Amino acid sequence: MINLLYTLLLAIYFCILFYGTKLGLSVILFMIPLIFVVYKTLKKNNKLNNKKGLILLLPILLLSTTYFLFDNMFFKILNIFVITGLFLLFYIMTIRPTFHLYDIIADCVCILLSPMDHIKDITTKVKEFITKKLKIKSQTFQKVKSYLLIIPIIIIVIILLSSADQVFYQLIDKILEVPTQLTSRLDFKEFILRIIMIILFFFYFSASLFYLITNYEKEERYDVKKISKKKPDSIQILLISLNIIYLVFDIIQIKSLFFHSLDSNFTYAEYARRGFFQLLIVSFINLCVILYTKKYKPSKKIKALTLCLVLSTFLIIISSFYRMYLYEQEYGYTLLRLLVYITLFTETICLIPTIMYIIKEKFSIVKSYLIIIITIYTIINFINIDKLIAVRNIDRYEKKKDIDLYYLMNNHADNIPELVDFLEEVEDDDIDGILTDYIEEQNFKTNDIRDWNLSKQIANNKLEKRK
Repeated sequence: MINLLYTLLLAIYFCILFYGTKLGLSVILFMIPLIFVVYKTLKKNNKLNNKKGLILLLPILLLSTTYFLFDNMFFKILNIFVITGLFLLFYIMTIRPTFHLYDIIADCVCILLSPMDHIKDITTKVKEFITKKLKIKSQTFQKVKSYLLIIPIIIIVIILLSSADQVFYQLIDKILEVPTQLTSRLDFKEFILRIIMIILFFFYFSASLFYLITNYEKEERYDVKKISKKKPDSIQILLISLNIIYLVFDIIQIKSLFFHSLDSNFTYAEYARRGFFQLLIVSFINLCVILYTKKYKPSKKIKALTLCLVLSTFLIIISSFYRMYLYEQEYGYTLLRLLVYITLFTETICLIPTIMYIIKEKFSIVKSYLIIIITIYTIINFINIDKLIAVRNIDRYEKKKDIDLYYLMNNHADNIPELVDFLEEVEDDDIDGILTDYIEEQNFKTNDIRDWNLSKQIANNKLEKRK
């Protein structure tokens, strides 16, 4: 069963690392013992039914290290949800693995919410644990009871004697001065908040483990709808219609973008900006339609039409790539624009298992998508996007003498070395003034080891050398 002592120590450790501090080195310092406790609990209760699921611990650990390696606030916030999602997948894939999307979503919701139903069970176990310990030392209870009777009598006697003799009063006052000074330094509000934090983590984490090792594997899943043997005409009509529309659209794209046949009223940057996000949404719709066709037993004709839809999706992705490239060349590089490239690249890679899914009768498309998405997401966390944005915008300035400092002055440490180097070389007085004021305001020093960050340390070193 659950080792309540380990979970309590983990809850106290969680409070020590995260209360009143920023996320940094503390994340990986906490994640290692957390994974150890979870692994040992599942192993002890024979819940590691699929050891291949342990591979998900690798991206969890890698993403945890980014909190002290980089200083990108977007990924720091996003990774909280991603790491939580990976933990849920880890539970699912190790205890009762499934690659049905409906089951994964339903199981994630259950793992998050069901522990609330087991708080009472944990409370009962805590009571049993305390009672058991007290029974082991039966004399302890009698001693506590005696002290509770003796202490009030002693206090009353001291109060009476203090009021009767001034010298005795001064002696007692000096004795009480030490604990008074200690308690005056104690912030009771902070102390109570820490206790609440420990209690909440302890009960929720303990209840989660209790649910995973007692009820989760026994619960019944809803049956996924069986593949229909019918070949509905609506699917065929939809695929034919979409392919015709995309054929016309692709011809226009090739003519407009790649052969530079564009109305004089538009610049290529404006043309790219007007259609990019629409094309991104359309490509996702196409993937959904492709996946939906497998709900029915597809004929060769439907498979051919679906493969044509994949080709059309690929051409739309290329068009989106090129539109973003034109827009980026005109307006510079930002986090959102680089994330768009990464999204399109991920979607392109996902087309490969999508083709396999169409051709093969049995192919785990969800498993393939999860592997691709988790791998690419983990990799981009180590690219240092803020630094990349700064480098590419500075290179663009050297060519076009145009730069938007707004996207670079984001109060992150990752791009500070590049900005300091750029400031030493730039000859534009306006840029020099704006950038000098920004850099002089930056301070990434920290005296708390819990939120230590490598990128901030490098930035501080760079700022110190400049002074």
